[in-house]
Amino acid sequence: MEKENFSQHISALMNQSLEDLFNHILEMGGLVERQFESALKALGSSDVSKASEVVAFDKIVNQAEMEIDKLCARVLARQQPTASDLRLILSAIRIAIDLERMGDEIVKIANMVVLFGKKQETVYCSDLPGYGELMDISLRSNQMLRTALDDFARVSTEGAGDLIQEEERIDAIFAQAMNDMKGLLKEKPDQVECLMEMIIALRAAERVSDHARNVIESIVYLVQGRDVRNMDEKRLHQFLESLDLADSSQEQ
Repeated sequence: MEKENFSQHISALMNQSLEDLFNHILEMGGLVERQFESALKALGSSDVSKASEVVAFDKIVNQAEMEIDKLCARVLARQQPTASDLRLILSAIRIAIDLERMGDEIVKIANMVVLFGKKQETVYCSDLPGYGELMDISLRSNQMLRTALDDFARVSTEGAGDLIQEEERIDAIFAQAMNDMKGLLKEKPDQVECLMEMIIALRAAERVSDHARNVIESIVYLVQGRDVRNMDEKRLHQFLESLDLADSSQEQ
């Protein structure tokens, strides 16, 4: 399926509405990327001011999700969307929800920076156990978001297989980090508060990757008309491999 398929209606209003929907999703995705990048900068330098901006910025992300929801409702109420149009509308609603929840998780990371910065003796996040894993997971999750948005912009599932494998790698990194943190909670009871905040931040960064995976699954539904959310891992990988093979044969 090509993006042009969503702009071939007799109604100019319908064409414009669907184009607006595409653009709103990409703009919202860009906002979340910007929010995440700012949170990572704040995390790396323990910059309380920048972290506070990340928290405040979440209102803009929430507003973007509401605008997409309103636009979808207007299209459904006032126009006559085709089957493919309905897939776009449903996918847009799902993606917007996942982007908004990514913003919520990013705020949790920023909140840790704010909390530590307000202590009587400033705690630097980079000095804490789990910081390396947090940065690793966060950078990987942010790249997953970029890949998913790129696929959405091109109405393509090209990056789906690699993205889902990356989410599985992040799960493994997160699981090991949690095991390490649990051990430290027993070994260093005097650092329990800081360690618990790091655990919350690690979990938040891992959840961003989960939402990025949800986004790519919504894109698969948009492009292929197949709901893969309840597929087991084996069937899902087989399905995505079949898409890659089909794309390769078309190129030849």
